[in-house]
Amino acid sequence: MKERKKALIERLETFFKNDESVEEVSMFTGEELGTKMDVLRVLVPDYGAGLLDILAEYSFLPVEGPEEVMYFTSVLTLMINIPQEAVPALSIAISKLNFFLPYGNFCLSKDGTVLVFKTVSALKSDLDDEKLYENIELSADTALLIPENYLYPLQQVADGTLLLKDFLETLP
Repeated sequence: MKERKKALIERLETFFKNDESVEEVSMFTGEELGTKMDVLRVLVPDYGAGLLDILAEYSFLPVEGPEEVMYFTSVLTLMINIPQEAVPALSIAISKLNFFLPYGNFCLSKDGTVLVFKTVSALKSDLDDEKLYENIELSADTALLIPENYLYPLQQVADGTLLLKDFLETLP
């Protein structure tokens, strides 16, 4: 199973290397990272209305037990060095926003300094490799699409140029 997951991630690596909207694509093995999973890292420049550079990381969770399901994850690092005074408002903004999202969620790091968007897709491992890869590519693309419309307003909440109450009024 580990080799199959690695081959699928390597195929996604090729996909991103052919995508002109990304700048850097790097594959890291679990051995290099000291983890049980290989990680594909993709640098996406000029992302969203705020034109931020973001880091997208893709991997399979190393879940113990039956292997009927594989868990494919996407973690997009969207903002770093968030000012501590912005954390309370940003925390409320993302918790309210998460309720309306069709897929994935925004999260703050434990210390509140990093904003990420995370998705986990449960994929049936009995699918053939082509169908499984299609699901992985769809998951990776969707993880990049969903936060794009929300990042700039969240960035404004973090830097104080958009009040929390005004942000909340934009939600459905």
